[in-house]
Amino acid sequence: MSNVESIGRVLYTDYVYIFQAAGIVLLIAMIGAIVLTLRHKPNIKRQNVARQVGRDAKTAMEVKSVETGAGISSEDLL
Repeated sequence: MSNVESIGRVLYTDYVYIFQAAGIVLLIAMIGAIVLTLRHKPNIKRQNVARQVGRDAKTAMEVKSVETGAGISSEDLL
């Protein structure tokens, strides 16, 4: 009998209830972590899939006319 097999036999025979209780505790901790991180915050931008899929060529890109030679000065960056 190998070490892995003997550990498995002990876990699933002598300590089966403790092993299952540990699994339930880990499952509850995982669900709690998911619930805590999925809170909807009001000022966060979210992805709108229906709007992205339903767009057409006119709303996909906007062409702007820019004056030649006019760029951003270093004062605008501050």
